Amino acid sequence: MTEPKDIDLLVQADVLYPMMSNEEIILNAEVAIINDQIVYAGPKLNSNKWNAKEIILGDGKVVMPGFVNCHSHAASLVFRGQSDDGAGGKALYSVAFRAEATITPEQWRDFARVGVLDMVKAGFTTINDIWYEPEALAEICLEAGLRAQIAYKVFDVCLEDLYLNLYNHSTKIGDMRLNRGVDFVKNWNGAGNGLITGRIGPHATDTCSSELHKNAYMEAKKLKVGRHTHAAQSAGEVAYIRSKYGVGPVVYLQELGVLDPDIILAHLTYADNADLKAAASEGVKYAHCSTIYPRRGVYPDIIEITKKGIEWGLATDWMMNDPFEAMRNALNAIRLKQGKHTAYTSTQALYGSTTDSATVLGLENSIGKVQEGFKADLIQIDINQPHLVPFYAEYASIAYYARASDVVTSIINGKVVMRDRVVIGIDETKALEAVAKHIPALSDKMLKLGGAVHPGLCPCGF
Repeated sequence: MTEPKDIDLLVQADVLYPMMSNEEIILNAEVAIINDQIVYAGPKLNSNKWNAKEIILGDGKVVMPGFVNCHSHAASLVFRGQSDDGAGGKALYSVAFRAEATITPEQWRDFARVGVLDMVKAGFTTINDIWYEPEALAEICLEAGLRAQIAYKVFDVCLEDLYLNLYNHSTKIGDMRLNRGVDFVKNWNGAGNGLITGRIGPHATDTCSSELHKNAYMEAKKLKVGRHTHAAQSAGEVAYIRSKYGVGPVVYLQELGVLDPDIILAHLTYADNADLKAAASEGVKYAHCSTIYPRRGVYPDIIEITKKGIEWGLATDWMMNDPFEAMRNALNAIRLKQGKHTAYTSTQALYGSTTDSATVLGLENSIGKVQEGFKADLIQIDINQPHLVPFYAEYASIAYYARASDVVTSIINGKVVMRDRVVIGIDETKALEAVAKHIPALSDKMLKLGGAVHPGLCPCGF
């Protein structure tokens, strides 16, 4: 008789979505984990097969890969409600960019901690974040056990002046910010047993001078890390680049010689055919933030992006950190744009938020699938919910009906980081209280900038 195999963790499930290329869905399944790796994923084996230190039961549970968020701003929750109606995308310049300059490092840390809680509880096991205070975000990701690729937001203009269409590029500002971005990568890349990966983050095509884009490219090559930037995200950005260089923003980056497969472009909302050709020819990766676009009444040409062979995954951008919302927005928008229900399927949406997003991050051989030899990044979803029964175990069962609040367990790098919807490494009550203390000052700030705040709001009751 064969001796039971010693393992660290056995995760069971009524339904397993491995997200393998054969699209197989497995009933009555289990996943065996040693250290940070999956050593078995498939139908339940004989009870004598495993000698597990811990077993997580799977009655009424689905197991699938954790979601991969290939473009996010975890700490940007401070701007919730500020650009969803009315000014829409314009509030990015008139409210957000102006407010960002006044927020302290301590406040960013508090916002980031709640943002990381939000990510983990929504089912994300990996994020790709570009923002302020990357060191604080990295520390908090390690507290929570969240896998993260992080870039410092590098630019050389005064963002708070852009709403007036004033682009005064400063070499001093650019060099200072790029140096900090480089230092972050040197100090944090590979931290936490590989949980943290550094990237260089030139903020956007218009907020970095040509020289800064080139310097960011060269520094990333020296460090052997990728880059992460915004491209064609707003009409103002496109207008500025065209007025100055006579081409669209992605063609502009191509002409600078800074496009390659190691760069992730977020948005492409206003990219034209020439821009998409440039992206495709250089093998860039694309982060598609499906939740933010419909709010602003625009949508990227995702069909042409796909036809051109540009690899893309689903992302949240900022404020609504919910992979289920991202999938449903993509499903509905793409079908409406195409005028046919087969334009984008539930299967594609689930792959888009797991395996495809992992490919965007260059992690397609380690995460995004529940597969032997892959990192043990997976979640359990409780399907005993009124909005999920009867559960027919199809891709649509998750993509169209599950909610972030259904995610009950999260395992990252082989470690249980959330159990029964409690994130183990972060005190949620204290994190929420810390943000609540900032509400009065933030309310005043947003009102003065033309934001959307109910007068007299206080932290009472938060």
